Formats: sequence, C-alpha cells, structure tokens
Amino acid sequence: MKKTLLAIFVVSALAACSKDVSFDTLETNRANAKTNAEYNAQKFRAESPQYSNTALEVQGDSTQSPSCPQGDGWASAKLVDKANPAQKVALKCSTVSGTVGCMTAADFEKKPYAADDGRCQDVTKVPFPIPKIAK
Repeated sequence: MKKTLLAIFVVSALAACSKDVSFDTLETNRANAKTNAEYNAQKFRAESPQYSNTALEVQGDSTQSPSCPQGDGWASAKLVDKANPAQKVALKCSTVSGTVGCMTAADFEKKPYAADDGRCQDVTKVPFPIPKIAK
C-alpha cells in the first residue's frame, strides 16, 4: 500500500512539472527571482568596499517561462560606477540562495554553476515556487 501511494505521488509530481503555469504564477516567480537577485547584489556591493560608489542594474532570470517557472536559478546584474557610467562590473546572482549570493561574471564562469546558466533546472535544484530570501 505504501509503495502504491508513493508511486502515485511520484507520477503526480512529475506530471505537475511538465504542465505550464499561468501568467500570474509565472509573474510572481519572476518577481521573486528578481527581488532575490537584487537582494544578493545589494549584499555583494555592501560587502565589497571597492564598489561603494556604484549603482545597481539587475535583470531577471531570462530562462523563466510558463514551462519552466523556476528558471535556471541565475540572474545578471551590473555594478555601474556613478562617476564613470561606462565602467561596469558584471555579476551573476542566485535567484534562490542568499548563501550563494552573487559573484563577478568572471568568477561565475570558473564555477560549476556556469553549466546551469541558460538551462531550465529541475525543481530539486531550483525550487518552485521560488522562495523569498530577502529579509
């Protein structure tokens, strides 16, 4: 009986993963992902004194879609020098983890995370719905 219930649960969970979500659900997840990335970028800037005179430009996770509302777990951001706006530092920021946070795009490319960028991730790696990490 327990095995049958477990099998039904697993099949139901897998079926739910392949169904497209509504526009409202997608927008809520996009908003949470962007807010989380912004929080991580602000934290990165605050912990890095060399970037204290920069403004933030944060984008969302471009991988998010109705069939992948959790996305790849990464958003792009830029630190823009207020005195010289042409000078920018590219960042990659987690959309789901305050612990992982942000790193420069150059550092990101050296990490295993880079393999996930641009590819829809399973909900075991990037949760759905996306939790709010900002405090």
